[in-house]
Amino acid sequence: MGRRRSSKGACPRCGRPISWLERVRRGDREYIVAAHYLGYAREGGRVKKRVVKCYLGPASCYEYVSRTHAREGLVFRGLVDEDRVISYLDAIIAYLGREALTPALAAKLAERFERLAGELRRYAEEGGGAEEGHG
Repeated sequence: MGRRRSSKGACPRCGRPISWLERVRRGDREYIVAAHYLGYAREGGRVKKRVVKCYLGPASCYEYVSRTHAREGLVFRGLVDEDRVISYLDAIIAYLGREALTPALAAKLAERFERLAGELRRYAEEGGGAEEGHG
């Protein structure tokens, strides 16, 4: 009996199914890489496993980049951090509570947040989105 393969979801970089995730160390930093198994290929008389890898980001938050967005309270997180969207929205909501907005900017933001709320309600009612690579 062969090994059972299951996808780890769609790759946020290329859209292919993720076969497995790897942690790669470079100096004192650790990064996450998505591996895409493409099967075997014959190369010059040898059979070689074909794997394509996509960089997904650091294993922990982007400390240097986050410092440049301290005013907004944003802490940038890697693509595999499932809670990053909630963290970003919380930071945006807190930022908007501290900043003086022009009426025009407030109207643009309200329109976008209403559109976002509508999309989220649709996903919640349909039960769709996350399993299709949207979440």
